[in-house]
Amino acid sequence: MLCILSGVRMTPTVLRTTQEIAAHTAESEKLQLVSLGAGVRLLAAALFLALSLLCWGLSGDSTWRYSLPVVLAYGVVAAILFAIRRRAENTRFAAVPFALDLAVPYVALRATIASYGEAGQVVAGLGLGIFVLVVAVCGLYLRRSLIFAATIVAMAEESLLLWQAGVSPWHMALACCVLVLAAGVGVIIVERTNRLVRETAGVEAARHQLADTRAEYDQLARLQKDKDSLVQLIVHDMRGPLSAAILSLEFLSRELKRQSATRDMLEASEDALTSSTNVANMITQILDTNKLEEGRITLNLVPVSAREMLDLTRQQALSRAQSKSISIAVDAPDSLFMVADRRLFPRLLDNLVSNALRYTATGGRILLVAAESGGELVLSVHNTGEPIPVPDREKIFAKFQQGQSEALRMFGWGLGLYFCRLVAEAHSGRIAVEDVVGWPTSFVIRLPANTPSPN
Repeated sequence: MLCILSGVRMTPTVLRTTQEIAAHTAESEKLQLVSLGAGVRLLAAALFLALSLLCWGLSGDSTWRYSLPVVLAYGVVAAILFAIRRRAENTRFAAVPFALDLAVPYVALRATIASYGEAGQVVAGLGLGIFVLVVAVCGLYLRRSLIFAATIVAMAEESLLLWQAGVSPWHMALACCVLVLAAGVGVIIVERTNRLVRETAGVEAARHQLADTRAEYDQLARLQKDKDSLVQLIVHDMRGPLSAAILSLEFLSRELKRQSATRDMLEASEDALTSSTNVANMITQILDTNKLEEGRITLNLVPVSAREMLDLTRQQALSRAQSKSISIAVDAPDSLFMVADRRLFPRLLDNLVSNALRYTATGGRILLVAAESGGELVLSVHNTGEPIPVPDREKIFAKFQQGQSEALRMFGWGLGLYFCRLVAEAHSGRIAVEDVVGWPTSFVIRLPANTPSPN
């Protein structure tokens, strides 16, 4: 009915939906990281602008004003990128802002170094920190190729700045090593973040799928409830006309007998009466099954002789058994009593005997047994019919379920043995098909044995 993710093969449609959810979640996670990078870029631009203004104001050196337009332009670009940070295109065009991240600092630092001469070495060293920050921000885009490209460009630009400032090749190599280490750390972070994003995407996809499954389940539950209500309403309304039909058939049968009607007419009326009674019993069983499922039946438990109940069941089935030359015997001590509902429990036994008559061949045997064993009251219905396969023994007690073997399919809707199970459980007992020596098929009911004898 419903597809559960664990251990169940999903249909292509469900699988496609899950993949789409995972891809969307992964894209959302990446976009959040890109938004973080845009925030870092804007903050860095604001700091660079503030630092330039501060140095210009404190030193009074007019050379700072040449770098201000470049830093200011970079700040405007950073503000624009921050404003559109939530757009999905940002993850696909990551190289554009990072080209500015690498180009603008290089141009500004190069102009500053040219103006300060020997002091430009400090500025060139500052450039190393800026380029390390750029490489680190590249890692937020979760693309190793972008980190490698940014690192190579940053190494070239930093080397040019250091060379312009008159720094030795040894220091250039050291700066390049720092950038390579930063790139390595960035790659490790990217790998771990990618794995975390995939896991998050999988969890999110499973959560969405679970929510969809729960919604479908709730809808099916509502439909099932409406269907059950409709069935109960229809079945309940059928009882009135059917009861009237049964009364009419009983009257007709008595009149035909009184008027000495032909045998064919008597048999026809008896068949009609029997069929109508069976349908009425089926209707009652459907209604009682629903009430038992919902716990709306209050059992009227009274002490009753086990043998009396088995004898009554035998007497009711005797005519059907004689038509197939099947013998029905009862084996129960007169002193054995049980506490049971006199309306429901006899119907449980009648269902089992009817089932035994249906599958017992002509000339077969049925034995009804009641005994105490191991602190339990054990009621058994044995017959010489075809054995029930072991895989079917649990299944046949489920609702609307029947045995796979065609010979074991019960007449009706698969409610007979399910009803028997509900009645046994309502009496704090259980029912099962058990292997008993000498009998091919045995239905065994086990009830608590702490039942008093009547006064």
